[in-house]
Amino acid sequence: MNKITFPLGPLLAIAAYWLLIRIDSFPPLAATVAALSLWMAVWWMTEPVPLELTALLPMIVLPLTGLYPAKSAMMDACAPYANESVYFFLGGFGLGLAIEKTMLHRIGALFLLRWAGSNASRVVAAFMLCTAMLSMWINNTATTMLMLPLALSVIATTNHPNFAKSILIGVAYAASIGGMGTLVGTAPNIYFSGFLRERGMEIGFWNWMLVAMPIVAVLLVGCWVWMVLILWPMKNLSITVPSEWAEEWKSTHRLTWQQRTTLIIFAVAAGSWILRTPILDLLENTSWHARLSPANDAWIAMCALALLLVFPLGKPVLVWKDVDRIPWGVLLLFGGGLSLSNAISKSKLDEQIGIAAAGLQGVPIWLLLTAVVLLVVAISEMASNVATATTMIPILMGAASAMKIDPIVLLSATVLASSCGFMMPVATPPNTLVFAQKKFPVKDMLIAGFGLNILAILVIPPAVMWILPKVLSK
Repeated sequence: MNKITFPLGPLLAIAAYWLLIRIDSFPPLAATVAALSLWMAVWWMTEPVPLELTALLPMIVLPLTGLYPAKSAMMDACAPYANESVYFFLGGFGLGLAIEKTMLHRIGALFLLRWAGSNASRVVAAFMLCTAMLSMWINNTATTMLMLPLALSVIATTNHPNFAKSILIGVAYAASIGGMGTLVGTAPNIYFSGFLRERGMEIGFWNWMLVAMPIVAVLLVGCWVWMVLILWPMKNLSITVPSEWAEEWKSTHRLTWQQRTTLIIFAVAAGSWILRTPILDLLENTSWHARLSPANDAWIAMCALALLLVFPLGKPVLVWKDVDRIPWGVLLLFGGGLSLSNAISKSKLDEQIGIAAAGLQGVPIWLLLTAVVLLVVAISEMASNVATATTMIPILMGAASAMKIDPIVLLSATVLASSCGFMMPVATPPNTLVFAQKKFPVKDMLIAGFGLNILAILVIPPAVMWILPKVLSK
């Protein structure tokens, strides 16, 4: 436990409350929620206690503030912890567990390595591409843990330091970048979609991919060029892929029933997520529209998890013991963030934030977006991506109207930037995992991450500002 920042959270909260209630027009309940928000932000960024414990503060504090009716105060504070985005994550992580358990990720990696051949630069590209593709559907940390043993096996065939650092850092960065590509790819994206639904807004699975995938492509290619061609070139370096991998590839041409079942369920779930909105648009004036509308992304995810626990009959892909491996603490983070955001809205703190941001009217939108992305990227180097998103999204929601920015545009830029902590080994679990292998000094990650952070700050604002409005208008 950090003995300094532990008392700092509540002390700053008390100081903030004392200052805010002295402003004549500032509602006392808004001051209370602002103080709680500051307390949670400090603890989320400095981690004197587990992130999950900080996420429970709304459940503990809000019922005592008078924000909700006395008879239903606890229920109102706890309701967001059962938000549908929690089940969206639960089902999505179940798909990831199935891919891992059936070794489909390894088959994909072997396929890409056959394409890469022995060229070291192409091997790094193959690992980054495979990691990014997996991370679109599997938790970023889990993806890194799956790819790390494969990377270390290849590193053992050569003593070239540039290859080792390129492939390890490349895997970590590709895990974070790939997770940005889909709404189920990383925790901040799921929180973001749930936050929007709570306010009657929505961005469809396919629409999100139309916005995020170009950013993912630019960051992935830019990362590879920056590391492999500029920072640590590996001219004419050849890699010998372990011979047992070739034998393993030959044995994978016949998939097991569990692998086939996983592929089918994954394809149906992914297709349903992507095609759900277009199908509902086609059925808009029919009786089927009302029947199928409740089948949202969370419903699809839970159906996929249920099917994986049933099929194939007699020996299903997943058993409940596998589901125990789901990081349940992340679900508490979702609930805590959503409970806090509800309190911000109900206490009218968002309106006060809007009044404070009114002075930014007239500033060009591209400049505001760039400043927000820069701020969020800086915070994400110190705090986890989900903590960054759950802290910043409710605040910026309140400021969006005063800044004359479409809230979905502003929050989309925020949630994408929250996954861009590339410089510090402690910024993300993928960074920590590869740095722990002791194959490169911290300065290498700082240099590589700095260049990628700059690219993210340059790419995210224009992509969101230009692509997202066109996508939403369709």
